[in-house]
Amino acid sequence: MSSLDIQTYSEVVASSWKRCQQYGLKPTDPFDDRLLTGKLFHERLKENTTLVRHASQIFDTIEPFIQQSGQTALLIDAQGCILHAAGDPGFSKRAEAVQLQVGAVWDEQRKGTNAIGIAITDKIPIRVHAAEHFYRANAFLTCASSPIFSPTGELIGVINFSGRRESYHHYSLTLAVMVAESLQNRLLLEEAKQDHLVTLQELEFTASHNPLPLLSLDRDNRIIRANQAALRAVGKDALGKPFTGIEGFSVQTIQDSSRTVWRSVAVRKPQGSRHGLYSFSDIAGTCLNFEEKKELASKAALTDIPVLLLGESGTGKELFAQSIHSASLRADRPFIAVNCGAIPDSLVESEWFGYERGAFTGANREGSTGKFEAAHTGTIFLDEIGDMSLRAQAALLRVLQERTVTPVGSTKSRRIDVRIVAATHKHLPLEIKEGRFRADLYYRLKGIQITLPSLRERSDLLTLVEHWLHKNGCPHRQLPEETKHKLLRYGWPGNIRELHGILIQASFLAGEGPIRPEHLHFDELDQTDVVEFRHDGPTVPTLRDAEIGAIRRALKSTGWNLSKSAALLDIGRTTLYRKIEQYGIEP
Repeated sequence: MSSLDIQTYSEVVASSWKRCQQYGLKPTDPFDDRLLTGKLFHERLKENTTLVRHASQIFDTIEPFIQQSGQTALLIDAQGCILHAAGDPGFSKRAEAVQLQVGAVWDEQRKGTNAIGIAITDKIPIRVHAAEHFYRANAFLTCASSPIFSPTGELIGVINFSGRRESYHHYSLTLAVMVAESLQNRLLLEEAKQDHLVTLQELEFTASHNPLPLLSLDRDNRIIRANQAALRAVGKDALGKPFTGIEGFSVQTIQDSSRTVWRSVAVRKPQGSRHGLYSFSDIAGTCLNFEEKKELASKAALTDIPVLLLGESGTGKELFAQSIHSASLRADRPFIAVNCGAIPDSLVESEWFGYERGAFTGANREGSTGKFEAAHTGTIFLDEIGDMSLRAQAALLRVLQERTVTPVGSTKSRRIDVRIVAATHKHLPLEIKEGRFRADLYYRLKGIQITLPSLRERSDLLTLVEHWLHKNGCPHRQLPEETKHKLLRYGWPGNIRELHGILIQASFLAGEGPIRPEHLHFDELDQTDVVEFRHDGPTVPTLRDAEIGAIRRALKSTGWNLSKSAALLDIGRTTLYRKIEQYGIEP
């Protein structure tokens, strides 16, 4: 691969390729196929006994899921040696052909660019997909890795999820990060328990409230251990320093018979701490699918991993973005929302990065602060990212990679620290295939991907109607059965936003009386906007519902292999792509 080709990859992968070239490796070389066996391997296992024990317990819990997804889960030590594996036997056999197996060492100098090697070298979560691997023999793989850190912040290993590139799963990196953090918390608690620094009650409380910032302090109030969530709050260089508290969060003090034991616990701020922003308690819904999305988002809020919110217009993506900020360690810092699709190309740099005094004709005399700098230490919400031009995407990728901004008219760069939450109603993998969206930007944004269900996919429509009526001063407003029937039959292309608009008009037309069917005015109600009303028993589904169901079943049965799915459905691959985009179908 030439240096020009490397530029098409993310900055992290490109840096790894350059290191491999400096090592003297070539993509067509035979790779190192030696395995650690016998005494050498057993010594590695002995050195990592605790790590292997906890990892194997976690892998046992999720093994059915790993097998179903066609992947292998791996535990790797800090030197790149694979210590433990679990998952799909079919894929594991294929992986053994390139020594992706217990006893193999996957550092960069042996295996070239790969997710395990980058996680060890750069100490960051990373996904390496297909041809991003340095050795061509590994191009059939998609691998996601997350580093594991000790309670004192040292790299002690890596969690990896690998599978065939055709069976790519967007959630693999998220899962790797979650397993690594779970391992870190287990190690922290076990070490604290062995040192008698934590009571049984505290351990039980902690086990049910992960992932939270956890600290262990000695008698002089110095921080001696901290998990990654705590280090994000107090600073990565805080170990060994006196603990002075975490702004906006409480510290629970637990005493035993001989000493005072401290642990910092993240406590959500009181409602209204950030005027005008929503929190998760403001988002109504009893649908199980929707509740699961809220739970995932609330867990994601306690990390700094980028979040990508997907879903049709009106499903509540900005409410989720605000709630993630409100529940995060950055809740008292700025929340800046940007409609990426509404910024003209000519103004992208000045809007995002700001400009100096006199930078261009018509500029504010005093200059202007850009959106990213305004969001410094807080959260920036990038809405409608799927509508950005390629020029704007390149500018955004640059700031996400470098974590610096340079205002227009200035020669000085400024460091920024922002949490990224992005949203779009578009099917980005298809946009990438059609050349309208950059793959490297997509992978930068989709750390934790959350797809919000459309209103027609939810089971709590009438509950939402009642909630709105109660919230807007009409708790006793009657809804006759024929009104409920009409509400349930409508397809709601505008989702929650449309529901609220229709209820506002209906309440006005109904006066003090019940809301009757004639008070509900839908826009261009036709057969494509109607779903079959389901009340007490099975009914014939609409053509739309039947088509969506058939596509979902085909995709699920083939592990989202689009060629195989199209063959099962007896349609062309291009037609399948179009329908996936049309219906907003996501994994």
